[in-house]
Amino acid sequence: MQRQRVEKGDGVSDKKVLFINHDASRSGAPIFLLNFLKWFQVNSTIPFRILSKNSGDMDHDFQALAPLNFFKRVLPRNGHLRSLLSASRLQRVLDGFYCKRLLKDIVADDIGLIYSNTITNGEVLKFLSAVNCPVITHVHELEYWIHHSGPSNLELVKSYTKRYIVVSEAVKEHLVSNHGIPVELIEVIHGFIPLDSLMDRVDPLSNPRQELNIAADAFIVGSSGMETWRKGKDLFIQLAIAVRAKGGDLPIHFVWVGGHCNATETYQIRHDLHHAGITDQVHFVDHVTNPMDYYRQFDVFAMVSREDPFPLVNLEAAALGKPVVCFDSGGGSPEFVEEDAGFVVPYLDINAMADKLILLARDNRLREELGTRGCVKVTENHDIPVGARRILDVIEQYLG
Repeated sequence: MQRQRVEKGDGVSDKKVLFINHDASRSGAPIFLLNFLKWFQVNSTIPFRILSKNSGDMDHDFQALAPLNFFKRVLPRNGHLRSLLSASRLQRVLDGFYCKRLLKDIVADDIGLIYSNTITNGEVLKFLSAVNCPVITHVHELEYWIHHSGPSNLELVKSYTKRYIVVSEAVKEHLVSNHGIPVELIEVIHGFIPLDSLMDRVDPLSNPRQELNIAADAFIVGSSGMETWRKGKDLFIQLAIAVRAKGGDLPIHFVWVGGHCNATETYQIRHDLHHAGITDQVHFVDHVTNPMDYYRQFDVFAMVSREDPFPLVNLEAAALGKPVVCFDSGGGSPEFVEEDAGFVVPYLDINAMADKLILLARDNRLREELGTRGCVKVTENHDIPVGARRILDVIEQYLG
């Protein structure tokens, strides 16, 4: 249900907010920003535009909300032509001309605040330094992506950022302890989801069990993620092996939704499934447009990520009444699960996680109690109006 647009208070500036996206892929941070901007457009009169570091699958979704520019000029889709242009002097000249024109346009557009939706946008913030306005950096990352982006990126982000919003206490602690960011510059706003619209997209006639050849009475352990190592696809296979060894009498299947493996990763996964004898019990589903239809079929959600700041998929699964089992470190999952929405087990302790999954498979009442409590927590604390309103308050505080 859409809410009425609020009236602008006397203290709110007429200046625009420039939101920066690192790309428009169908992954956590871009999806989060898209959902927030949909809410922001309805619930604020503050004008805004969007700058995306790279193009992605959701370009049109962002363009439907506000003017969208790309930090890096979008090259032709033709691979051969793309390669020729990338290596040519003409390409460098065109890129330089494009950047100068883009910066001139942004500087002239009365921007009062830059909102960077990731800690990986250091070069973009440097490029935009001529805009001369406050910068808020919303940190959705822990050490894996901070390290991957390099020390120079982090130093640029720190030099330009006036305020940090982080998605979990785990991220806050990491920035303070490992990267020297003053605690007084950081505000924790836990992740949130657009609960109503997500539930509206659940198709009651969808039948992923039939698609995957899983019996109607089988117990399903689900998981999800775009990447391989960080999200723990290999750990998911180890978990399936451990559960089968400990609870061999239980008809349990394991379903992973999302991501696309390259040829080497696909071979490695098939190799492990074959030699472990669990090819028929473990299912890897590539990216789908209706992940909630799959989550609805899960009985429990196994968060096996080695590192995940505050996975929104936990909230999506919990909103459907699914308990979450996660590791006690490596991210913000325990901050949601706590002691009443699932179980928290020691980091990388696959046997401990397997024990909890078997317990939930055998105890329907416990599973329903934990799932119900998780659903209530999402509704009360992690629906989009709760967190989005807090972000809007920060934006209004710093908007020049």
